[in-house]
Amino acid sequence: MEKNRWFSLKTKAGAGRVMALCMAAVLLFGFCAHWIASGGGAVKITRLTLDVRGSSVDADLYYPAGTDSSDRLPAVVIAHGGGVSKGVTQGLAEEFARRGYVVLNPSAFGAGISEQPVIDDYGLDPEQFSIASTTGVMDAVEYLRTLAFVDQTRIGVVGHSLGALRTMLAAVKDCGNHTFNDLMINVLYDTFGQRFTEQEIYRDAAQLAGERLNADQLAHYQEIEAEIRAQYDTRIKSICLLGSDGTMVISLTPAEVAGYTVDRSVQTNFGIILGVWDHNIPAFEGRDRSQEYWHTTEEVENNQWYILDTSEQTGFMPGAIFDISVTDNEQLKAGIEARSARVFNFIEETHSKNFYSAQAAAYTVKYMEQTLGYNCGELEAADTQPLPADNIIYLWRELFNLGAMLAMVALVMATIAFLAKTEFFRSCIPEKKAAVGQISRKKYWLFSGVTVIITFAAMYATNNLSPPELPSFKALPLFASWWLTVLFLVILAVCSAIFLIVYSVSDKKAHGQTNLGLLNIKQKPRSLLKILLAGVIVIAVAYGSLTVLQYLFNEDYRWWMASFSEMRAEYWRWLWRYALLMLPSFLVIGAATNYTVRTDIPQWRDTAVTVVVNSLGVWLLCLVNYLSLRSSGVMLSDFISSYGFLVIVPITVYITRKAYLLTNSIWFGAVTNAFLLSWSLISSCGLHCNFYYGQNWITNFFGM
Repeated sequence: MEKNRWFSLKTKAGAGRVMALCMAAVLLFGFCAHWIASGGGAVKITRLTLDVRGSSVDADLYYPAGTDSSDRLPAVVIAHGGGVSKGVTQGLAEEFARRGYVVLNPSAFGAGISEQPVIDDYGLDPEQFSIASTTGVMDAVEYLRTLAFVDQTRIGVVGHSLGALRTMLAAVKDCGNHTFNDLMINVLYDTFGQRFTEQEIYRDAAQLAGERLNADQLAHYQEIEAEIRAQYDTRIKSICLLGSDGTMVISLTPAEVAGYTVDRSVQTNFGIILGVWDHNIPAFEGRDRSQEYWHTTEEVENNQWYILDTSEQTGFMPGAIFDISVTDNEQLKAGIEARSARVFNFIEETHSKNFYSAQAAAYTVKYMEQTLGYNCGELEAADTQPLPADNIIYLWRELFNLGAMLAMVALVMATIAFLAKTEFFRSCIPEKKAAVGQISRKKYWLFSGVTVIITFAAMYATNNLSPPELPSFKALPLFASWWLTVLFLVILAVCSAIFLIVYSVSDKKAHGQTNLGLLNIKQKPRSLLKILLAGVIVIAVAYGSLTVLQYLFNEDYRWWMASFSEMRAEYWRWLWRYALLMLPSFLVIGAATNYTVRTDIPQWRDTAVTVVVNSLGVWLLCLVNYLSLRSSGVMLSDFISSYGFLVIVPITVYITRKAYLLTNSIWFGAVTNAFLLSWSLISSCGLHCNFYYGQNWITNFFGM
């Protein structure tokens, strides 16, 4: 009998062994995830804390193991979007690192555990603070410029969504819109007093200098030319924009050249990758995409390179991105060196799939391979064997991170079981009572079907809430998308209350009493305090497991937009606020979920059915939306900020049911879910909002 209970949650010793087993699973999955991320140790991944004008920015630096100061490697900065942190772009960073690049993947100011500097990299002070600034992208580029093994002439930036906006701002700031020839014409104009006709400013500046300057002047001009060339060549060479229409870099803006105003675009190569179901497509398609932007009288073609001459406002297509290469096409090579190469790609994805898509990753690495001339070695070197663009493996690492997350959830349940068996918390565990009657199968499946419909409708209503309706304020300072979670919970809580009324009336009529007493909703103040303490212990155990996972493997609990990752010390005070905000909804949902526990089937099967029934609506909506997009291109429900619900919903339902079975009370599950979901929201978003908070003494004191 004891042998059968070796890993049982029914005993204190068994629960302790399950906790140890779950922690071992966390570490095993973490090891496997890091093996993929680091290429089995071929890529060195260093966790950095960058000092940015007195504030700390959290970043991961990737580069080939064995790199030294004699190397000259191309480098890429990855800029994540709004309401997330560097974890979501970890996959892109890994794919570039596999191909031999130096990669810097930072969390933007206020995102994740990055702080907000008093003056940001766009010169904005606290009164002007905005997440729509460069918010760290330019600082990341400047950091790469300090590394001896980085080729300063081959630095690129990849940005998604709001990160794409920041990328464009960084490119505008760093590259400007003067061509090299424009700069040298201005040198002749400002330094040597030369005057030109409007037609002459388009001539080669070096040729004009040779014609107009004497020997001493020409020598001085050439010295200036070498200095400007050295600086010009170290500007950001290439940017890739995911989920963005590229307005800032496509648009022509005025530039002064020798006293004349001319139109120029930003002087960097750029690629645009848009999902065909991306919400930014209307802005892109609604713009005149012919002569003004792409210098062509035809519609912009998908996957085709464009080489633009903004001086002459002409352009041509040398070939498709996967058909030609700088190794065999001189026009493409010359266009890239002149910073005038452009490419546009449509992919069959939605906005949030742009950074979690093998297809998007393939286009991104292919684009940078050509514009930076590198893939596992110099492209033009005879012994280089490039990795194919479609060789994308980071999704496997995501699966192992998901495995670690699920192991952490199992650890949470084992911890609750362990605490429930201790003398201190035993007083909070009421005796199990018998139900007044087993719900009929017909009624059970009827209510289950209604539950699926309600969850489907709740997710639909949540997803289609327009962003301007989501308020943001300092008391609850996360990125506005956190409201979607609360809205979803409130809708479900209201529907759950209706369910409870229907259940109670039905049981009262049939049996003369209800099953509400089984839920043990009423608790003495002392018991409630103990349950809250148990919740604190549970979250501490879960966070402690993350700390070990990060220390050993630099991994966290993650799947796509669902994550549990590191928090700054002062964020724990926000956790309490969000947890208390969500706790009432979790209590009502928990009451409805656990009102009917089937005893005619094994407990594990009842739990599995409960999880599926309560999650199926979310899964079905995502599937129906996907099929609708594939078949007709119509988006029924915008999952832009809600893909994480696909994992978080079943996790919270499982905790709701399992905790109730272990403790005979809905309070343990509700408190645990409130703490865990608050942790997830805060750690993924951080203070990623348009408010300036500055440094906090709590983090400074604890160094966390």
